[in-house]
Amino acid sequence: MLRRFLKAAAAACCAAMVAEPALAQGDLLVAPTRLVLPGGGGGEVVVSNTGDRTTTYRISLVLRRMDRTGQIKPVDEQAATPAEAAALEILNYAPRKVTLAPQQAQTVRIGVRAPPTLAPGEYRAHLLFRAVPDAVAPPAPGTAPAADGMSIALTPIYGVAIPVIVRIGEVAGEARIVSAERSAVDGQSGVTVTIARTGARSAYGSIDLMAAGQAKPVVTVKGIAAYAEVEERSLFVPVPPEKLAGAKGALSARFVENDAAARGGAPSEVPVR
Repeated sequence: MLRRFLKAAAAACCAAMVAEPALAQGDLLVAPTRLVLPGGGGGEVVVSNTGDRTTTYRISLVLRRMDRTGQIKPVDEQAATPAEAAALEILNYAPRKVTLAPQQAQTVRIGVRAPPTLAPGEYRAHLLFRAVPDAVAPPAPGTAPAADGMSIALTPIYGVAIPVIVRIGEVAGEARIVSAERSAVDGQSGVTVTIARTGARSAYGSIDLMAAGQAKPVVTVKGIAAYAEVEERSLFVPVPPEKLAGAKGALSARFVENDAAARGGAPSEVPVR
């Protein structure tokens, strides 16, 4: 039942967004993972309780910024740029809190109310879904009271945030891969890739590591974003040693944009050094 509900909701929203896999944390599942909306448009997100207990989730709009390593960091509203403040103003959503029984899902609707005076450009906020802890949480298995009869239990609060991007007017932008180097992180072999982005539009796509003479990628990483606040983003692509050893010929790295606004753009590719 839950699976059918998620598929139906994704189909209904596909005109307004790029379909992406769901994000999950704890017993919280959110789909899709990204919304791109026009100035007068709207979309839907499905929040699901995949656990075995009834849970309440609070929904809010928050600000996040990306750094060149791809880390997403919280931003206080007091430190918001004019574009970030505008994103909070023009986005509306409902409901703001849902209580879901086990294996139950609900749709959250998002709308855009952009004033005619709003300058063309890209505006982004993040929709945060966070589980509300029980007033009296059950003790963790094996928790024993202290000598004075009291015990302390830490209850994790799960949350998932997805970007909601609003584009007003024609928003130009381009992203291309500029370098790829063999590297290792914590003993894991792989390739460090750098993507350069220009213009006012954020970029979104996938990276393929290709071996000369082979049509099938050695490795593919999907869901790579470079938001408008970064001009360059670097990321490490893990590659199992056996795949590197089995790749005959020279390796290259290719970035393909999946954003609808980039349709017609050619993939960019560089050799792996």
